[in-house]
Parts: sequence; C-alpha cells; structure tokens
Amino acid sequence: MFMVEKEIDWVEQIPVDLTNNEHKSDAFRAISPMARAPALELEGGRVLTETRAIWTYLEGLEPEPNLMGVTSEERAFIEMADRRIEWYLYQTIANCVRHAHPGLAALEQPQFPEFGQSQGQKMREVARWLDQELGKQPFISGERSPLQILRLSVPWNLREGS
Repeated sequence: MFMVEKEIDWVEQIPVDLTNNEHKSDAFRAISPMARAPALELEGGRVLTETRAIWTYLEGLEPEPNLMGVTSEERAFIEMADRRIEWYLYQTIANCVRHAHPGLAALEQPQFPEFGQSQGQKMREVARWLDQELGKQPFISGERSPLQILRLSVPWNLREGS
C-alpha cells in the first residue's frame, strides 16, 4: 500500500509463500538471515528487513506525496502512533492468531493457545483505546497522518464480541 500511495513502480516485488515456510529457505535466509519478510535489497547489496525502515528509505527517495510527516513534530507524533499501532495492536493480533488458530501450528512451534487467547483480550483493550483516541482527533497522531491510513486499512473488526 505504501508503494501504491507513492506511485512507486520501480521496486521488483517477489512473492514469498509464508504458509509453506519459503521465508525459512536457505535462499531467503541469504537475503534475510532472521527469516522475516518483507525484505528490500538495495542496489549496493545491503538489505532492509523492517517495514518501517523500508518506508523511511522509500520516503527519502520519493518525498511526495508525503506520508510520514512534514515538520519534526508531525514526524515524531506519526512515528509514535505508528509504533503504538505496530507494537500494541498488530503484535497482539499476530500473537493471538499464530498461537490460538490450530491451522497455524506449523508456523508457530511451540504453539501456546492460552497465550493466544490472552493476546486476543489485550488486542480488544488496545482497540477500545484506539476508538477513544480517534473520538478526540481525526488520527491517532493528530490532525494529519496518511501513514496511519495505510496502517489501519486492514479490514479488522476489533470490537468486543467479534
């Protein structure tokens, strides 16, 4: 989505099949030793393997449209909000799904279903906080945050009872 919003079409995208553990293959580990996706290999051979680092790099190369903040204050609040979404919301979603869904047992060994359920509860708490914050201002970071639109564009229903 980040590259679509920036109209970046010059980055070659190579699908990696996580369900078949392609990210754990020797070929992929040669690119990303920690077996994590996404990975962006730069022209000089160095590799970026964290989404936010890749976005920062691409924003530096293609500054318009600006997605990560114009002023230092705006960038700082967008960064803080992005980290909160990533660590407090998305991480709990990932832990819940990976540990609670029997179909993902092959990816998460050992799998701890009780931990997954507890993460589901934490995710709901964060979603309630997120709802409260969005009731006070248009974005978690304040008045403008194109990056958070991308982060939150996943069609999750995070309300209690879902």
